[in-house]
Amino acid sequence: MTEAISHLASRSPISAAPAPTAPLVAVEGLNLTLDVAGQTRQVLRDVSLTIQRGEALGLVGESGAGKSMTLRAIARLLPERATTRGTVRLEGHEMLSLRGESLLRARSGISVIFQDPRAYINPVRRVGDFLTEQLRIVARVDRHEATRRAQRILSEVGITDTARRMRQYPGDLSGGMLQRVMIASALLSDPKLILADEPTTALDVTTQSEVMAILDELRHDAGVALLFITHDLDLAAAVCDRTSVMYAGQIVETQASTGLHHHPRHPYTAALAAARPDLDHPRPRLAAVPGRPIGAWEAAETCAFADRCPRSLTLCTESGPVPLIRESDHAVRCLRIDNHDPLQEGTPND
Repeated sequence: MTEAISHLASRSPISAAPAPTAPLVAVEGLNLTLDVAGQTRQVLRDVSLTIQRGEALGLVGESGAGKSMTLRAIARLLPERATTRGTVRLEGHEMLSLRGESLLRARSGISVIFQDPRAYINPVRRVGDFLTEQLRIVARVDRHEATRRAQRILSEVGITDTARRMRQYPGDLSGGMLQRVMIASALLSDPKLILADEPTTALDVTTQSEVMAILDELRHDAGVALLFITHDLDLAAAVCDRTSVMYAGQIVETQASTGLHHHPRHPYTAALAAARPDLDHPRPRLAAVPGRPIGAWEAAETCAFADRCPRSLTLCTESGPVPLIRESDHAVRCLRIDNHDPLQEGTPND
């Protein structure tokens, strides 16, 4: 992955265009509960984020933080009996209230790239059928034209001998090749927004680099907005304009990726940054965040990170819900944001 990061970091940043009056995606105060084995569990708490047209937003955090469920809420791919509060707007359309044809039309501008392509591509259908189905059934494109478009997109994502690949089954292709097929499928609908859920996790390092280069070029050349879920802060800094950090179903910090990389404001973000390996300054032992990560259903209605935070106060566990404090270029969910450096070590002041 270091090769991918180096390649992406060397590119010129996208010229900052004037921000439109309304973002492409606007999530505000999103709460999500699921029915799990007969029990109600809250998995998202007061999630708020925006994505501008042509912008890449990274979403990072430990497993179980709520990253994938946030993605699924935006695309309305939620399980049955899911209960939501708050708003999810795509180009001004309230996604959580749409039904039927209205939902299909609004969702036509979204493409999703999942972590494991083998779990989402039917193994008993040919690759060509998988790629052309949406064009033939939804867009009413004839089979010949749909095949031509699919082969062109396959070539653009680095797949050769496209006619033969279209006749093959998913089991005939490697994991990296299948992920390219997933990306090709996402591009065929000319999306305005791509939701990428850890698309490089199951790939080897060389293929990771190639897949990230494809997504990066797509964003630069076609102006497609990207929500990119990853565990890798360095990769998020290389790929994304801004990065949001999630913990226990909440976004605890959002700021420009370069700023988040070098000057984290929330103690949890700082702890994640300190736990990264550094090839230039190797250490005999990596720093670790104390305690264990918790899910939103386990968190109290106060600061969810307080029990693991080296700078927490009594106030942090007694104040009630902690708001997301927004400033001009960042947002942080911390009661001590104005009076301490989250990287500073020390004893809590009670």
